[in-house]
Amino acid sequence: MFIPIVIAMVIADRLAKGWAVDHLRQGVTGPDFGLVDLTLVHNTGAAFGMGQGGGIVFVAIAFVITAAVVAWLAARKRHSALEVIALALVVAGGIGNCIDRLTTGYVVDFIRFTFIDFPVFNVADICVTCGVALFLVAVIRAEFVPGVHGDAKEGQ
Repeated sequence: MFIPIVIAMVIADRLAKGWAVDHLRQGVTGPDFGLVDLTLVHNTGAAFGMGQGGGIVFVAIAFVITAAVVAWLAARKRHSALEVIALALVVAGGIGNCIDRLTTGYVVDFIRFTFIDFPVFNVADICVTCGVALFLVAVIRAEFVPGVHGDAKEGQ
């Protein structure tokens, strides 16, 4: 289940970013969908615009996180489906943004909330954020809810 999720989400991220680059102009607000609008931004930093210009450092961090996730999945024989999905999302998001950093030197962001002042983001960022949140839910669930620790068949 891990690899198909990673592949599907990286493809979704690439397609969405490709559409944004082809149909939006840098810094100009595009279609408005109420709660979000589309605004193309080239981000050389990390999440929330921090660390501008640190591209190769972020690629190295994503590589280390991906290697750690794969090693952790391989070392532990029992995983819940939620853990696997969560970690696949984190890895997919890291790969999606790394592809941008390695090919263009910046990450293509294009989704902007209209109702709060929040940095522009992309599908890969959504994957990482949702993956981390789901992983925390999985850890809390496994720790505090009796009998829900994953079995080997569930997440593999």
